[in-house]
Order: sequence, then C-alpha cells, then structure tokens
Amino acid sequence: MKPQYARAKQDLALGLTDWPMWGRLGWADVRRRYRRTLIGPFWTSISMSVFVLALGVVWSTLWHQPLSTYLPFLCAGLIVWSFIATTISESCTLFVMQESLIKQIRFEYSMLASAAVWRNLIVFFHNLVVYVIVALVFQPPVNLNTLLMVPGLALVAINLAWVAMLGGLFTARFRDIQQLINMVMQIALFVTPVFWDPDQLQSHPIMFQANPLFHLVDVVRTPLLGAAPHMLSYVMVSLMAIVGWLVTFDLYSRFRRRLPYWL
Repeated sequence: MKPQYARAKQDLALGLTDWPMWGRLGWADVRRRYRRTLIGPFWTSISMSVFVLALGVVWSTLWHQPLSTYLPFLCAGLIVWSFIATTISESCTLFVMQESLIKQIRFEYSMLASAAVWRNLIVFFHNLVVYVIVALVFQPPVNLNTLLMVPGLALVAINLAWVAMLGGLFTARFRDIQQLINMVMQIALFVTPVFWDPDQLQSHPIMFQANPLFHLVDVVRTPLLGAAPHMLSYVMVSLMAIVGWLVTFDLYSRFRRRLPYWL
C-alpha cells in the first residue's frame, strides 16, 4: 500500500497537539464511567489500596521482607503498572469502540490515542493518592530524585501513545489481537518486577533487563522510592519511543485510509 506520509503527519501533528479537544474527551470518558457514583474515580483508588494492603502483608511475610520497605515498593509498582497495562489493554478497542464516529465525522484519529492516554493518566493521579498515604505512614526517602518521576512519567506517556495507535490499528484489522494482548499482559504482570524486587535476580539480570515493561515501570517507580533509575532504563525507554513512533508512523501512513473499512 502506498504510504501517505503527508496525511499521516498532519493527522499526528494535529491529533497529538490539540490538547483542549483530547483533554475534554478524556475527562468526559472518566465522568461517564463513574456517573451517578458518590466518589467517582476514587473507587479505583479504594480498590488499589485494599489490594496493596492485603497483598503487601501476605507477601512481605512469605518473603521475609520488612513491611515498611516492601509496601511502598509494591504500591509504587502497582500504580505505574496499572497505568501501563490499562492503556495497552484499552488500545485494542481504541478505534473499534468509535466505529460510528469514525464513519460519520472527519477528524484526526490520533486524537483518540491522546485521549486514551490522558484518561488513564487521570486515573493514575487518583491512584497516586494511595501511594502518598503509604509514604506518610512508612516514610520512604523523599529527595531530589523524587522529581525524576515527572520526566519518567512523560516518557511512559509518549510510549503509550504509539502503543495505543499501533494496538488500535492492528485490532481493527485482526480482532484476535485483543485476546492475545490480554493474555500477554496477564503473564507479563508476574514476570515483570512488580510484586518482586529485581535485586532478587541480580545473578540473572537478563531476566528482567530484557523486559521493556520493566524499564517503563522503573523510570517512574524508582523516583517515587527516592532513588534515581538506572541509566539503562532511560536509554531503553527513549529507544522504544523513537523506534516505536517511527514504525507506527510508517504503518499508520500506509493503512490509515483503510481504517473505516476495517470497522
């Protein structure tokens, strides 16, 4: 298929930078999900806090780790993982769920990816309240390294944007992709250092260093714990962003015009 680079460039440029539009779309999605509830998206935070507390108490005992260090580690990892995993899973329905909109209105499709990332970023900040409470109780280190969470979160969001575009495009063409991604994410939760500390596998570091999801979690979780992420994580996340966007741009320029017909 002959690529339409100019049209794809225009779509991405307008769709990713029109923050007033995708910002409103993201807020509207969050409000619609929790319509007629008393505490809205904080239900997610309550669910996260119960899960972290129950799992933290049991697993810290099983692994003979102090609760004061394991619970902040687990909480920080889970809120970052939830942001990443939910965005990846929702990317499968990015275009499929907007079939009527895509077929009836002319707009930049990449705006839907921006709205999806923003929507889950809002939920991430709600879940961050849980970590703040845990931090107030157990007092992990808070220093200048904590500020590194901001660029780390920005890098994660940049990567999730192209993942959402690519996942939405592939799933629109091959609906089985959704089942495959859901299965992979369930397995990835246990092979990625979220519940367990990567220091426990220092004799076999390749088992987690080769996992791109580990680096996405690491650039946000480690600053929350008062330490600086490994330079390897920054390199890997940056390379993923560059290569991922180049591949996404090429594929999107080739198949964007077919998207309405696939739906």
